[in-house]
Amino acid sequence: MTRKARGERTIRLERSPKLDGIGIFSVRAGTTRAYYVLHEIPCAIGGRGFAVHRLGLGSLYHVRIGPPEDCSCECLGFLAHGRCRHILGLLALARRDKI
Repeated sequence: MTRKARGERTIRLERSPKLDGIGIFSVRAGTTRAYYVLHEIPCAIGGRGFAVHRLGLGSLYHVRIGPPEDCSCECLGFLAHGRCRHILGLLALARRDKI
């Protein structure tokens, strides 16, 4: 059995957190778009910490980004596979100096 290829996934900053600390970003996978609110929080163990909340679902995740050893997330994807869209998305926004 072959695995079906995933569609392209894109992330877009909808509202910059640089104004008041609260930002909104969206993730598009195929024809589906999900919106998230982010807020940077203190992280004493390395990397940058964020509280990320998906709008409409009530799921709140604490996400840490930085070098690979400093990346973590509370979502089931990260817990099962060691990677997730939250980390990949926030890293992409950080690389472009959006957050």
